[in-house]
Amino acid sequence: MSAQVPTEMPSDNPVDDAPAALSAGEPAPADPPDMPDDEPPTAAPGGDGERGPLPRLLRRPRFWMASVLTVALVSGWSLTFYYHHTSETHRQAGEKSRAAAADLGKRLETVSQERDTYKARADQMQTREDAVKQREDRAQAREDAVKQREDAATQAEKVQAQNTIREGTWAVGVDIQPGTYRVKEAVSGQCYWKINSDANGRNIVANDLVSGGRPTVSLSNGQYFTTQDCGDWIKVS
Repeated sequence: MSAQVPTEMPSDNPVDDAPAALSAGEPAPADPPDMPDDEPPTAAPGGDGERGPLPRLLRRPRFWMASVLTVALVSGWSLTFYYHHTSETHRQAGEKSRAAAADLGKRLETVSQERDTYKARADQMQTREDAVKQREDRAQAREDAVKQREDAATQAEKVQAQNTIREGTWAVGVDIQPGTYRVKEAVSGQCYWKINSDANGRNIVANDLVSGGRPTVSLSNGQYFTTQDCGDWIKVS
């Protein structure tokens, strides 16, 4: 058997190994980088089943979990604020809309009441106007009837006046109409009448002195008729 030369085991502290390396003329190794406490150990490369270093993202799970939680919290708070603000805005808008609708409803009701009041007054005024018009129509009808009677009476009076002979001398065909005349009322005194063919009264056609009864005379155009104390003569034909 060959004698085994004991080999010096490297120390876990790299500082302790520095003199040996320096004595052999080798350069001093660089200080290993600081590793976070939570970085998982990595297997040495080479050999069966050996793995390389883990990805950087997997070496900092706490940092990424904290970041994810922070983003989730911020997003949740933002969404909560947004929904709260939106809900409050919608609530205020709904209250304003309901208030405006209620105010509009009251105004419409007031306008409707005023319209109904004005309509009722207009109907009353129209009823009064209709009643006044009916009274005016009735009054106008009475006036028209009175005027017709007056016109008829006036016409009758005119006709009667044309057919009536009173005291005096009248030219037949000019002042009075020709025809047969009779005393309107019976004579109670001395009634004298005469018919002349001229205006001078010289040519007497007929005359009479009556003390009673209702004398009758016939007159023609161109004659002149005189009556004294006989009353009115009425044309009979």
